[in-house]
Amino acid sequence: MTKIQDHRVAAGFIDTARIYLKAGLGGNGACSFRREKYIPYGGPDGGHGGRGGSIWFEASANITTLAEIACHPHITASDGSPGKGNRKDGAYGEDKTLYVPCGTLVKRDGVMLVDLKVHGQRFMVAKGGRGGRGNTAFKTRFNTAPKISENGEPGEDFEARLELSVLADVGFVGLPNAGKSTLLAAISAARPKIADYPFTTLNPNIGIVTHKGKSFAAADIPGLIEGAHDGKGLGVMFLKHILRTKILIHLVDPRGYGDLKPEKAVRVIEKELKDYHPLLAKKTIILVLNKADLPEAGKVLETLEKKFKKRDIFVISAATGKGVTKLLDRVIKLLPLVKTEDLYQASADATPAAIKPPAQGFRITLDSEGVYIASGIKIEKLIAMTNFTQTDSWDRLHRVFRTIGLDKALKKAGAMPGDMVRVGAREFQWTDAAPPQGRPTKFAYKYRKFDVEFGGN
Repeated sequence: MTKIQDHRVAAGFIDTARIYLKAGLGGNGACSFRREKYIPYGGPDGGHGGRGGSIWFEASANITTLAEIACHPHITASDGSPGKGNRKDGAYGEDKTLYVPCGTLVKRDGVMLVDLKVHGQRFMVAKGGRGGRGNTAFKTRFNTAPKISENGEPGEDFEARLELSVLADVGFVGLPNAGKSTLLAAISAARPKIADYPFTTLNPNIGIVTHKGKSFAAADIPGLIEGAHDGKGLGVMFLKHILRTKILIHLVDPRGYGDLKPEKAVRVIEKELKDYHPLLAKKTIILVLNKADLPEAGKVLETLEKKFKKRDIFVISAATGKGVTKLLDRVIKLLPLVKTEDLYQASADATPAAIKPPAQGFRITLDSEGVYIASGIKIEKLIAMTNFTQTDSWDRLHRVFRTIGLDKALKKAGAMPGDMVRVGAREFQWTDAAPPQGRPTKFAYKYRKFDVEFGGN
């Protein structure tokens, strides 16, 4: 189980997780010949291996946290079964489906693979390897009795990062004890913790609000303080949850917070939003003076109206319900005006991908030990699927290397006969001798198994 070091475990809310995915290995193909009495020239009848199981993610509106998946981070799909004689193909490995909250971002090497927004949306995160071909697939008029079969293709195997960004139409922001949780409880069926001390809310709470036949989701974000975008307080962990909101409701406490007066508090919070992400400064922000039942509320309202003359300021009391209906009227009027293209797109924040082997072709490099390394997704898969116990497979591999230009590229890179060449998890002693063209014979490549684990593609 992964070690989570902050308060969110106790609260049951986890919005990030590092997981390890391993799709199923394809089953090996069979090398078999039909041998029955009175049936001459039976020919090859080796079946193909079954496809390995894939790993899928599916968004579910019934899940609100990544806690379950974070506590079980190693996810493996089953392997495919090997093929058999009599043209019997192996069974497919069983796919595995993991359910995640709506708003989950899946990233690999800093690059976003998918943004699961809608309930029921599915995405194949890790693809299972295809089954190896049996020797029936290699039969030709020139080789009617091939003694070649393939190993199964390795499934995708990598580390992924999940990030949850809460999907809500309206977000409540403000300093601690501004009354955000009280307002959410007053207008929805949500029951967040409410108490008269700072940082009562330790994780975002979401409620569905219905007003005059219109419904929208509202999120109560834990209280922000000055410097939240730099990591102070709890805000930095939850500011991302308001990036997708259409409207922000900024709640202000007439008593201020600590040494901050209400008018100063407004500027502090809105500066924190802008410093965290420029998009937050462009959102529609409704300024709301809460706790209208307090004696100082009237004087504070006059001050706010002088400081923010161009903005409408709503006065409410979340505890008594005063002014809440008028506020909700404005919310349902503004929500349809927000354009979808103006909302936060997670792909814009994706970091560049790490350098990977080319999907097409290959790359030749020389390491510090003088070993030539040929990297490329396709040739590494070719190595993994080659059955090195079969002489014909050696000859076929050599011909493929010759055909795709690997021998030529090694020669151009300065490789000499006898130099070691590493492809995937294997090392070979290279020679520029031509591959056999007639009856397959064991090729002159000498190899030793390289002592690292093969890592898929």
